[in-house]
Amino acid sequence: MDMNIRSRVDWEQPFPPEEFAERRAKVKKALEQAGYDGIVITAPRDYHYLTGHDHIWQYRHAVVGLYFDTASGSYVFFDNTSHKVLISNTPEIKDIWYHSRSIPATEQTKELAGKILAHGWGRGKIAIQSWGYGGHPDHVRAIGKYLAEAGATVVEDSDIIEDVRLYKSPREVAVVREAAKITLATMEKARDFLRVGVAETEIDAVICYELMKRGGGHPGIRTMIGSGPRSGCHHAPASHRRLKSGDVVHLDFSASLHRYHVNLSRSFAMGEIDKRWHDLFDRSAGCSDAIVKGVRPGDPFSKVQEAADAFIAKSGVDRAKYEWFIGGYTLGIAFPPDWVHRHRPNPFEPTNDPVMKPGMVFNFEVQYDVFEDWPGGSGAGWIDSYLMTDKGLEILTEMPRNLVVVGK
Repeated sequence: MDMNIRSRVDWEQPFPPEEFAERRAKVKKALEQAGYDGIVITAPRDYHYLTGHDHIWQYRHAVVGLYFDTASGSYVFFDNTSHKVLISNTPEIKDIWYHSRSIPATEQTKELAGKILAHGWGRGKIAIQSWGYGGHPDHVRAIGKYLAEAGATVVEDSDIIEDVRLYKSPREVAVVREAAKITLATMEKARDFLRVGVAETEIDAVICYELMKRGGGHPGIRTMIGSGPRSGCHHAPASHRRLKSGDVVHLDFSASLHRYHVNLSRSFAMGEIDKRWHDLFDRSAGCSDAIVKGVRPGDPFSKVQEAADAFIAKSGVDRAKYEWFIGGYTLGIAFPPDWVHRHRPNPFEPTNDPVMKPGMVFNFEVQYDVFEDWPGGSGAGWIDSYLMTDKGLEILTEMPRNLVVVGK
């Protein structure tokens, strides 16, 4: 830590110290309930949650993260010496153990485990995170192996901090609401920019510019843009294709503020277009409102899927023929390549069906593939983001879900 650099931090931090103190208390309680005496945290969004530490590259030989001690509720960060300035610019990192980036990661893990043990930690039941786009699982497990050899019972648990983060604090909710404003304003600017001859990459540039102009950061995930025959290219980045009259254009991005993101997707029609596209979107447009009406605080997350499924069943849309995905994910702190959390309203596993409480944020999407040679495209859809409040669900991304005509 370079205290001279630390003393010159002269910009407002996203959250005050008391927010991080409250987060540490929540994590401490969760670890106590799980019976863990400590945890090695290597998932970037989890140590970001506890410290505000933000970086752009998690390379395969990096041994970065923090050790959290349950009994004391304290932690120490660990990283290599190449990030000394970055660490010094992160006020919530009070204690740091550096290792040299010139030594192999296998040596870094052994050295780190030795420091944990020498500090009087790393004994009893210790959790490690073997998944999370942070430290390589081999390196994380190596740390666990050294602790186990010293007598610890090591458990792989990559989800416990995520479950703490699932319900956001009032300060976090305020950031999410601001991200939603940025999202909506940016989509409006992107919509107004659409015209014949514009390249998808140019649209991407407008979106990035508008997000940052309004105070946001890089999108929570790379922006997805598809037009014409590419309109159904789910998870595709922008190409150099230029828009043509009669195209379906699909825009999907997540405004991110302090890593808290709000997802919004809408599809547009470049002028006159096959009426079957409009019919498909008109039938699904009310699904978002049906979710709001069908879900209350205290319901399981799966109730969202039930409400959506019931609406789509009555809409007349042939899901077997056109559905690509009708579902969603919980949202929180985005560190690409992964930007959503593991909970879905249609859960992968029955145990992943959390109770909906105030502060829970998620998206829901209605996405179609069309393989019937309708002129103009190959698919499209819409996505909204939602916040659970004490009064019920709130749509954070309210704007028309119909296929809006642009470029006239």
